[in-house]
Amino acid sequence: MDQGDRFKRDAGSPALSPLRDEGAVAYAKAMALSFAEVLWPTRCAICDAPGEVLCERCKGELAFVDYWKSCPRCGAPWGMYQCTECNALVLQEAGYVRVPYRGLACAVHFDDRSAQVVRVYKDAGERRLAADIAYFIASAIPPGWLEGAAITFVPATRKAHRRRGFDHAEEIARHTAGLLKAPLVQLLLPPDAHDQRALSRKERFANLGAAVRARRAVHLAPPQRVIVVDDVVTTGATISAASRALLDAGVGCVYGAAFARVC
Repeated sequence: MDQGDRFKRDAGSPALSPLRDEGAVAYAKAMALSFAEVLWPTRCAICDAPGEVLCERCKGELAFVDYWKSCPRCGAPWGMYQCTECNALVLQEAGYVRVPYRGLACAVHFDDRSAQVVRVYKDAGERRLAADIAYFIASAIPPGWLEGAAITFVPATRKAHRRRGFDHAEEIARHTAGLLKAPLVQLLLPPDAHDQRALSRKERFANLGAAVRARRAVHLAPPQRVIVVDDVVTTGATISAASRALLDAGVGCVYGAAFARVC
């Protein structure tokens, strides 16, 4: 048997074919992934599938807040009949008799999925997610709030702006205003406050109590109705401080709207 016959026999050997098949499959998968990265470099913030910053399947699997079960005052997801977030005892601890805003609407529950969206947007800098976040916020706002309303936001602190390179709240508010065809106005100054994430409820309210202020121009021509947009509502300290500052500046009534609500 010459070398050519031996080579032909070895090439068709059953012992070698599975290994070569596995190698071919692995190579094909690697090539397919590389090809996908070229065609779809964008990946879903939740499932990492290529194609979109937030894929349709993951959008549909977010835990949406049921408007008819939520608190009509503070938007707490389960507060329709007995709210744990804006009752007299909780508000007294925060230094309030009642919430200063007229209503607060949130789109989804803050859970692992929505938290991942917020992290990828704010901390990983995937700014294209602002449009998706705004879509959910705009969908959660009751139509009755919109007549004559302006959209505003609490600007990021200077430290947070330097760290991220952009104002996350402003970009969400801009997209929300565009979807609702409402004017976007910057009515508030960047707060001089510490990062809220590590603070307790009482500390959050104290931290923002005097830190959020309206711009001087608001006192001269205050709008009658304002919707303050935010990404996440944890205790309501941010929207409360913003509402109080706007009302003190002469704004007629203030509403709040956010992407996610901590339960």
